[in-house]
Amino acid sequence: MNIKVFYLFSVFFLQAYVMSVFAKSQNDSIKNKVQIEMVTSGKVLYEKSCTHCHKLKSPSKYTVQQWPGLVNKMQKRSKITDEQKAIILTYLTTEAKK
Repeated sequence: MNIKVFYLFSVFFLQAYVMSVFAKSQNDSIKNKVQIEMVTSGKVLYEKSCTHCHKLKSPSKYTVQQWPGLVNKMQKRSKITDEQKAIILTYLTTEAKK
């Protein structure tokens, strides 16, 4: 293979690699930002929706497996939508007992 062709292929593959790494880090950054916003929104919704009838439970009081059942039972009473329930569960399960 001619040295110029080899050099062009090397540059091309290096650029492709750098672009893929950059795209991945950008996607990870966006995912992290969305996750943080979901957790923050979930905390606000939890505090707003769940204090009408009782004191708030610490998210770490229950496990990731326990929270969905508890929130499902309370959904009708608190009049939250399925979307709001999912946002609240994002917060609760992120902070749940390990």
